Amino acid sequence: MFNKFFNDNTEKKSKETIEKISNNLKSNRKHIEQSFSNCSDIAIREFKIANNPHFPAMIVYIENLIESDVIESSVVERLTKEPTNKLSSEHIFEYSKSNFAVDDKNIYKHINDVIIAVLKGSIALFMDGSNKAIIINIGKPPERSISEPNVETTIRGPREGFTESITTNVALLRKKIRSTSFKSEEFTLGKSSKTTVTIAYLSDVANPKIVQEIRERIGKIDTDSIDGMNYIKEYIQDEPFSAFPTMYSTERPDSAASKIFEGRIAILADGTPIVCTAPATFFEFLENTEDFFINFIPATINRWIRYISIFISIVLPGLYVAITTFHQELIQTPLLITFIQSHSSVPYPTSTEVFVLLVVYQIMIEAGIRMPRAVGQSISIIGALIIGQSAVEAGLISTPVIIVAAITYIASFAVPNNEMHNALTLPRFIFTILGASLGLFGLTCAYIVLSLKLISIRSFGVPYVMPIAPASKNDFLDIFFKRPIWAKLKRSPKVSDKNSTKRQTRDYVNVTLKDIKKAIDRLRKSH
Repeated sequence: MFNKFFNDNTEKKSKETIEKISNNLKSNRKHIEQSFSNCSDIAIREFKIANNPHFPAMIVYIENLIESDVIESSVVERLTKEPTNKLSSEHIFEYSKSNFAVDDKNIYKHINDVIIAVLKGSIALFMDGSNKAIIINIGKPPERSISEPNVETTIRGPREGFTESITTNVALLRKKIRSTSFKSEEFTLGKSSKTTVTIAYLSDVANPKIVQEIRERIGKIDTDSIDGMNYIKEYIQDEPFSAFPTMYSTERPDSAASKIFEGRIAILADGTPIVCTAPATFFEFLENTEDFFINFIPATINRWIRYISIFISIVLPGLYVAITTFHQELIQTPLLITFIQSHSSVPYPTSTEVFVLLVVYQIMIEAGIRMPRAVGQSISIIGALIIGQSAVEAGLISTPVIIVAAITYIASFAVPNNEMHNALTLPRFIFTILGASLGLFGLTCAYIVLSLKLISIRSFGVPYVMPIAPASKNDFLDIFFKRPIWAKLKRSPKVSDKNSTKRQTRDYVNVTLKDIKKAIDRLRKSH
């Protein structure tokens, strides 16, 4: 319904005139000059192939994307060098093509395709008498080197992260997925930006229906520019009005590769170091890369801590307001007296106190993110310590409320994914408002509505809270217990409906379990 509503305008796309390349070199030059008028960085250079005046040609490129030394040594010298054998006009195109070992996919017949290739940093070679252009890919636009991600850091995992170059990013995935079934399909989006977008997946693992759905949604995007991955996400994701993300974003090639091995589809865009994978489930956002590089027992404990943290970060402020306002009988008398004494100097009710402090904490977090790194950390510490202490001394905020707000936001930072961390903000305020209005009954209603909302969400047809709803016996335990690698035998059938076996066979595991049972029986008999 969402795609139909937001993409109706794609049916009314303006059809661009597709003009073929002319046999006349001057006509092609005139068209190029008209297309790149007032572009000071465009270069058009004419010369004679094999130094023969009967074979005029020209190359078109953007100066800032290709070094002049590369143009001179790798293109012009090769083409102007006189061959040992005489060339005829019939063979001049094949001669030029063989000089650069160009395959047929780099032979273009339409001028619009040539312009796009030049804008991406390639060299276009035109020859008089030929209605085709040769695209030479020897340029390397300026790009950032591979470095460790700033957000998704790890102690034991790989240190490399995605860059802004889609070519580099696909190569990083290819380095980790050495399989002929690893496929990458390329799209060009944006009438002005001409952004390259690639989807990557394993053809023998990924669900073909989901792959086709992603193809169709990307193909329907009709916009002037694609400036980042979030543009693509907003066009193709499910539940656009939900705060919870339905596509997983990562800066790490190892994380994206592991998602692809699970049967998910990766979406890459040129100009952004973020790669998205789909479909995504709720519990996927609570997993950390570090979990897969440590023993499964501490990884399981860390997983429980995250579940407790996400519950605290959503419910604790509303629960405190509900109990202190409506259900004071649940608090022990000494503790209740402490709360009353702390709040006695505050001129407004507890609900207002909590709500205002949550807003102030949110402002401090936002300020810390926007400030430079060295200053941002100081902003958070100063805001938490000095402002909090001053507010208590001035009688504006009570001490228990500061403790509750601090625990709430510390717990929220235990959520490893930044998108999920941001998504928890709205439910936190809703729980606080309902707790202040209706007490525990309001919190119960909020919990039911939140649960129903999560159950109703789909990510490319996959249930968001799988394997809880719908229940899956094989995957249910994996939510609470991080199983050893050898025990994870099957992929999720909802994500990958073929080639579900991904680990060693069950026979080996069964033999291992039998050995364990025999050892236990021997211990019992010995005692």
